Amino acid sequence: MAESNVIFEVVPSQQNSRWNEIVRSFAHWDIYYLNEYAHSFEIHGDGEALLIYFVWADRAADADDIQEQKECRLCYAVMKKDIGRDERFASALQRDVWYDLETPYGYGGFLLQGTFTEAARESFEREMYAFAKREKIVSQFVRFYPVYRNDIPYAGLTDSKTRYLRDTIYIDTTDKENIMVNMDSKNRNMVRKAVKNGVSICHDKGEHLDEFIQIYEATMAHDHAAAYYYFEREYYEYLIEHMGEHVEFFYSVYEGKYIGAAMFFYNGEYMHYHLSGMYAQYRSTAATNLLLYEAALWAHKQGIRLIHLGGGMEAEDSLFGFKKQFNKKGRLPFYVGRTIFDEQSYRELLRLRKEKDNSFDMENGFMIQYRR
Repeated sequence: MAESNVIFEVVPSQQNSRWNEIVRSFAHWDIYYLNEYAHSFEIHGDGEALLIYFVWADRAADADDIQEQKECRLCYAVMKKDIGRDERFASALQRDVWYDLETPYGYGGFLLQGTFTEAARESFEREMYAFAKREKIVSQFVRFYPVYRNDIPYAGLTDSKTRYLRDTIYIDTTDKENIMVNMDSKNRNMVRKAVKNGVSICHDKGEHLDEFIQIYEATMAHDHAAAYYYFEREYYEYLIEHMGEHVEFFYSVYEGKYIGAAMFFYNGEYMHYHLSGMYAQYRSTAATNLLLYEAALWAHKQGIRLIHLGGGMEAEDSLFGFKKQFNKKGRLPFYVGRTIFDEQSYRELLRLRKEKDNSFDMENGFMIQYRR
């Protein structure tokens, strides 16, 4: 006979070593799962960072029969949020009544090793629902990671659903020559134009943080970005100090002035375009085209196999159009998902929203509808 052994562990952000030990034990971990990445969004005010770790093993009764062992492991980071702190529930809901979970800004979802069998899924759900009940968690919202396509195993969960939002773009950096070849012809011309215009690219570990913040915030102001997309200096300084080996800043320089900048995260396999900006008056220099090209060359030298650029704010918008110039064949689909752990409380939250604001549409298209 065989017996199933289960581990279900919820690791708080204060347990940095344990958290990262778990993440780095997976063969193809990425920076979105690291403790420091999640903690940076605690600093940003996004809630309490937690790592959920689950192991399901179906082991033969004979301990020597290792070949008969089957194991599935997964982990993922979430931000636990007090719904009563949401301004949309101001005066309508006290604090510490209900919570929900959301993957940190960027991408997330299951970091999975082994086969997520039906037995493993059922075991995970039992543990997850018990945890949600203990912690008064109503629902969960997940931004899946397009490189992993981890929306697929999640879609099989009970009371869960996934939805395709839009495509994202990656640059293949495994072959130096193909970085340029995979660009469309217009983009290749823009890179050459930037060089001809005298634009140069430099990079560092954050020594020019003041310039980065000035460029980034000027861009956010020009684009009328929401307050959420502005970050306190503490956020950047924390990342530079605690994730320095995974962070690189690139700058476009023109006539001795820093005119554009981008912040990247990376590990041995993947690199990510995190935050970027460009002074509006210099956009005609094509400096950003050159910056991303040079960043891709740098990634290749590090042995990194791809840069994930992300997508646009909407499907096929101008930002997505810019990014797709870097790889004609580089589309990856972006999905989001949700799980409702407590349907009754979920409906009550919708009722409270409607009671507070009669114009609120209880059947809106948001995945977590009460946060519309």
